[in-house]
Amino acid sequence: MSDETTGRGKVFCIGFPKTGTTSLETALHRLGYKVCRGASSNNHSNFLMALQVLGDTDEIARVIRHFDAFADMPFGGTDLYLWLSRRYPEARFVHTLRAPEAWYQSLLNQLAKVGASSDAPLEALHAAGGYGAAMIVRRVWGITDPLSQKDRLLRHYHDLNAAILAHFEGCANFHAFNLTEERDWTSLCRFLDKPVPDLPFPHDNPGQGKAARAVPQSG
Repeated sequence: MSDETTGRGKVFCIGFPKTGTTSLETALHRLGYKVCRGASSNNHSNFLMALQVLGDTDEIARVIRHFDAFADMPFGGTDLYLWLSRRYPEARFVHTLRAPEAWYQSLLNQLAKVGASSDAPLEALHAAGGYGAAMIVRRVWGITDPLSQKDRLLRHYHDLNAAILAHFEGCANFHAFNLTEERDWTSLCRFLDKPVPDLPFPHDNPGQGKAARAVPQSG
């Protein structure tokens, strides 16, 4: 389906985790793509996140050969898009956005699922198998405590989103949308030149953000 030299046929989803990326992965699978699914505790995601922190793009490229579409960290939430857009100039890039406060609450909800407390949320994430995610949050985002460093975390979220939009400004192979509001096939299928499936658009993790109060916030 794809050209390994130019990236033709590949789709990189470069939005932050907790912006509808799981639904997007399911949608791409239904459109016929072989999806490299992101999850903080699976082996290939942890491997890829460690490679990104270490700057080993040769090994990342080796993994990319085996899939058509990619989502979640390290493809989203990092500056890997800079290398990806140079290495795969004919690939398509999808950037999912979400209102900052809703994104933050969804992030807290994810920490609650792994039993995080206000004392050491990243340690709890690490203990639950999210080694790579904890590593990126610490080393790339510069966050040691997502609970007490909310302002810094939201600033990073804003700044990286702004940098991505500026980098791809005017690029025909780039599509940005708020998947939590625009939950239908129309714009995505138009961008990917795919027929609209006779199926509802996926809505995975519909409860994101609702259980965030399970994690006590510092301060």
